[in-house]
Amino acid sequence: MALFSVRAQGPLEHIVRALALMLVVGLTIWGFWANSQRHSERLLAQQNLADPDRRLNEDERAQVQELITELRTRYGLELRVHITRTELTAPKELNAKTIYVGISPNTGQSMVLLPPLVQNALGADFATRLTTEHFPFHLAPDKNWQKGLLLALELIRTRLATLQTGPATTQPVTPSAAANATNGATVEKERTTP
Repeated sequence: MALFSVRAQGPLEHIVRALALMLVVGLTIWGFWANSQRHSERLLAQQNLADPDRRLNEDERAQVQELITELRTRYGLELRVHITRTELTAPKELNAKTIYVGISPNTGQSMVLLPPLVQNALGADFATRLTTEHFPFHLAPDKNWQKGLLLALELIRTRLATLQTGPATTQPVTPSAAANATNGATVEKERTTP
């Protein structure tokens, strides 16, 4: 215990040294906690990206994992991305907070499953359009399916961000625009009256 004892020549120096020691210990604990949080987020993102054949390059994997982490921290949603060479089958254990994106470049299949609340918010046909229009275009022989996957995930993120910020606001009405609108209404009224 002599290691953590504070030796000082006066009471004020004793207090200052004790506070400095507590600050160093607190910063050390906080540093370990922040590092473990960052490491656990990285592990969770890797777990939610199933690419056993490593068909995405490192930059593409990093982009997908960054998006997985962003959806979890910002919206509380889990994003699971599954890339396979074989036939796609719907996962059995999806909860009400999991977005599933599956793609099989060899078979030309794709699957997007949204939780009910997300589907209602993004539109009933959003997942269907990704599955039947977006992915088939990018899975064509002369196209880049990796780019199509990243675009689809970015589209999901953008649509969710739009919901959070609300619809685009209209331009403020300037006095000249209001005057033009009023003059146009007066001219229209004069035309309709005999």
